[in-house]
Amino acid sequence: MSALRYLLNVITGGSGEKISHQRIAGLISARLHSHLLVRRRALVILSRIRLMTIVGMVLFLAGILMDVASFPPETSSSLALFRGISALLLLGLMVVTRQKDTLRDAYVALGIFFAINLVFQGLYQPLILPQFVESIDGLTSASYAIFPFLVVVCIAIFPLTFKETFLTLILIFTSELLILSLMPSQVNPMPGLGILLSLMGASMLCAFSSISQLSYMLSLVEQASVDSLTNCYSRNSGEEILDVQFRIAQRQKADLAVVFLDIDNFKIINDQFGHEAGDRILAEAAASMKRNLRDSDVLIRWGGEEFVMLLPNTNAAGAGKAIRRMRTNGFGLRPDGQPVTASIGITDIRSVGTKSWTDLVDQADEEMYRVKTHGKNNVSVVRIANTSIAS
Repeated sequence: MSALRYLLNVITGGSGEKISHQRIAGLISARLHSHLLVRRRALVILSRIRLMTIVGMVLFLAGILMDVASFPPETSSSLALFRGISALLLLGLMVVTRQKDTLRDAYVALGIFFAINLVFQGLYQPLILPQFVESIDGLTSASYAIFPFLVVVCIAIFPLTFKETFLTLILIFTSELLILSLMPSQVNPMPGLGILLSLMGASMLCAFSSISQLSYMLSLVEQASVDSLTNCYSRNSGEEILDVQFRIAQRQKADLAVVFLDIDNFKIINDQFGHEAGDRILAEAAASMKRNLRDSDVLIRWGGEEFVMLLPNTNAAGAGKAIRRMRTNGFGLRPDGQPVTASIGITDIRSVGTKSWTDLVDQADEEMYRVKTHGKNNVSVVRIANTSIAS
């Protein structure tokens, strides 16, 4: 583990002691990535895919003129057909990904992008294989010779985990081995094997760059999105997550519940015991909430002593059961030894009049206020019974 920490220290340029096990796991796999990091990474990958499709289309079409000047008509016409089809496929990929914003969409787009380029490589090499393998005598043959390297270099522009990078390289090298196996028997295979070894070296550097990007992005997202006191999402980042989750729930016709929680009589704690005691209460309450939420749930510090919880694939009734368990486990103790209590409002996406995530938060806030005005330390669920659940 110390060697891995040293390597990550080199990658990030930071202090090795600050690299947690969770950070290491986040660089290896996306399974533990936060909702916000997943969102940001998906947008970055998709935007760079669109940029690369534009660059690819221009290069594919410009290469037709080079082929016409360098190869016989029969060969150049076949290459022009392959280039034209590849350019059209890239155009289609750019159009299809314009409205996409999920990590799954990013994975699909990434796979299609590399598949288009690898299929093109597999189609052109049998046509120019003797010249390609034996010698490079001009700009055209040189461009075809470096094409496999250009495909590998594309990995470096995407923020990918070790697992994602490894799977992408497996796809590329499996294709390269398949292409080498199609070489005519009379062609000396050694130059092709040399190219393959060179690709392996280049791929290691590209993988290093890709994982370094992810590490840097992970640090930035953590610093910008997490409230330092409670270790919850800040309001700005929470609003972005709410927007994404609301649109996903609408698109998939799935349940989505929002819980608005306000710690009771918090001002008295600050006034009587000081702000340090108040900060400790907030941190302990947030930690208690997190322990009682699922990995897929989101906890946001909305402001002051207010928290918003987002529960995907859960309706208001299910959220009510989860909150009852949370209240049973408690939110910690006040400085005077009394238990910390909270007023809580719950709503879901099925509620009447819910057209946006702001409607959900407003409805949950109204239910919380209903509890505040009727004695506090209780729960109110919208559109279920509109009555408080006894503490």
